[in-house]
Amino acid sequence: MSEASDDYPVDTVAHAWLVKMRGENPEAHRGEFDAWLSASPDHKAAYERITKKLAASAILKSSPRHGTAQTEQRRGRRPAARRWLSAGAVIAAAAVVFLAFGAGGAPLSGPLGDGALTARAAEPLVTRRGEIRSFRFADGSTAVLDTDSRLEVSFAQATRHLRLAKGRVRLSVTNNEQPLRVEAGGGVVTAEDAAFDIGFEENGALSVTVLRGEADIRFGGAPETGNPRAQVLPSGRSVTYGPGGKEQLPAASPTQQGSREWPSGWADYRSVRLDQLIAEANRYAVKPIIVDDARTAGLEASGRFRISQPERVAERLGQLFDLETVKRTDGIHLRQR
Repeated sequence: MSEASDDYPVDTVAHAWLVKMRGENPEAHRGEFDAWLSASPDHKAAYERITKKLAASAILKSSPRHGTAQTEQRRGRRPAARRWLSAGAVIAAAAVVFLAFGAGGAPLSGPLGDGALTARAAEPLVTRRGEIRSFRFADGSTAVLDTDSRLEVSFAQATRHLRLAKGRVRLSVTNNEQPLRVEAGGGVVTAEDAAFDIGFEENGALSVTVLRGEADIRFGGAPETGNPRAQVLPSGRSVTYGPGGKEQLPAASPTQQGSREWPSGWADYRSVRLDQLIAEANRYAVKPIIVDDARTAGLEASGRFRISQPERVAERLGQLFDLETVKRTDGIHLRQR
């Protein structure tokens, strides 16, 4: 069974999404569901697998020979149309954590029911090292926050304003009378009905990648000022800005090289130096991977890695390159045998 997160198998998360998308108001979850489905081929395969299992179960249940319809009629009971929505599936929906934010800081219940997390609009969204978490705002927009990140929220009736203090976030913005504005690194990204990644590189540069729609990026002032350093970034484009909003050449960093699947914890590399790959994995590590020699650091790898699980990355690199893997108190050491 493939895995979807550190805690939940991909089939469990797929089952949870099936529950949500066949429940009440599925369109309210459409953006986040589409983002999850497209984040990895494993997600789509798992969702199709669970859907087929459900269809097969429904066929069997309605079978005149093997089904339960006649038994239920004999017992005078109405068929339980939603019996397949097991308690376990509903609980599994918590694998994707949603927080609802109300205007003016009013607390709202999350869409998972009375036991869901709640928060106020003035509260920041924060992830610890190793965490990747998803959030939903009251307007239907969503945010997937990468490890060790902080996103400050200020939603009111006439404004949708965010500030990325550190880390990286994927935003899926719903169409609204007011565009969503994100401040980060001296710049302002404005978008409507769009999806984009925005985050900081290790050197402090700001990276923006538009996945859907387009985004307006400005430095040194609000959009109304007509700042000449404004840029409209269309879907499929990425750009990196240095200090003062000066555009840089694409960084040869794991964050830029890796796939767009980071919300799922995975990354694909055609060719990446081990020291770069390890630097990206260490963003999620409590105990880092440590390369003990320059020869190992200069090796190049390709393939698909579970980047959010550094210990697994170290084990796989050890197998691929026949490296010695030694766990110590300061971290996991990789070195030539």
